[in-house]
This record gives sequence, C-alpha cells and structure tokens, in this order.
Amino acid sequence: MITPSIYRIVLTGGPCAGKSTAMKRIHSYLQAHGVKVYCVPEAATLLLTGGVYVKDAPLSYMMSFQRGIVRVQLTVEEAFDAFARTVGKPAVLLCDRGVMDGAAYLPPAEWQRLLQEEGLDETQLRQCRYSAVVHLVTAAFGAEHAYNTDSNSVRYEPLQGAREVDLRLREVWRGAPSHFIIDNQQDFERKLHRVVTVVADLIGLPHPSE
Repeated sequence: MITPSIYRIVLTGGPCAGKSTAMKRIHSYLQAHGVKVYCVPEAATLLLTGGVYVKDAPLSYMMSFQRGIVRVQLTVEEAFDAFARTVGKPAVLLCDRGVMDGAAYLPPAEWQRLLQEEGLDETQLRQCRYSAVVHLVTAAFGAEHAYNTDSNSVRYEPLQGAREVDLRLREVWRGAPSHFIIDNQQDFERKLHRVVTVVADLIGLPHPSE
C-alpha cells in the first residue's frame, strides 16, 4: 500500500503576528482545493488556559512548563498524523507552533538538558520533523500600531518583549530546510496572501487570487 503524503507545516512567530488568522485562511484555501486539513492546536495555550501561570516564574517552573509543552506537542502531532494516515489520503497537518519553539523560551543549556532527558534530537526536530516552517513576524516589528494583547487572553509580552521572542524564534529554526519569514512590509491582507502562497507552493497548488 502506498503511504499518502502528509505535509506537516508549522506556523510560528512572535506574539501578535497573525498566526490564528493565517491558520484560518490557509485552512479555507486548502479545503476549497479539496485538500484535507488537520489543525494541530498550540500546546502552550492548552496549558495556560488550563490554569498554568508562568509570567515571571523561576527557571524551575519554566523547565517544567516547556517539558509539558514538548510532551503535549509531540503527542498531539502524532495523534493527528496517525489518524491522517489511517484515512489514507494526502493531507496537511497545520501546526500552531512546533517543538523547536520551546528553545526560544529557555537558556540554551537548559533546553539541551530537556532534550537529553526526553530522548530527543535537536537536528531531527528542526530539519526532519516538519515539511516547512512559516514564521510570521510579530506586529511589534513594522506594524507597531497593530500590536496588542487583546486577541489572546494568555499573551503578556510588552512590545520589546515581543520583538525579542520573535528574534529568538527565528534563530532556533535557522537551518530548517524550508524556513520562510513573512514580514510586515505590506499590509495585513498582503501578509496573509503571502502565507497562503507559500503553502500553495509547498504542496503544488495554484496561487490564491489577489
């Protein structure tokens, strides 16, 4: 039996980058072209909305939090992947962040310790686990007027903090074979159009109309 093509595409980026809106836009576009889409939720949001609180928490708390995120992320991704393969048709797993995002929130030595204790390989996570990584740049870079914390009840980063997180996320994914940076040089609609165009190219679909 031929294994169906399953594309794992990560959407990442700093706070207030438009990820949630972009995921909806991609989902609608792919469905309109007959592609089955599975949306993998963000593990951090699942934990934070469940009562975990880590703002200004000590490093030991952050280690426990990131360990939980990694475990949840891996489990949920594998569950969606297994189901998609059971269905037996090509599909896209649209992931709200990927496992390597955790490296942006811990000191390097602590992140490496976490990976070692969990039996994970950083190169495999960055270069082999996902078909592509699409980084939406936070509005804190180039669209400051649009930056706010209203659209996500667990978002707490100020403007400069959002910029720092965004830069760290770009760095931790550096070396991924298909790593796209979608900035704010154009308006938000054009930003969304560029994201959908990247995904369309990845799986061989026509570009969305302007």
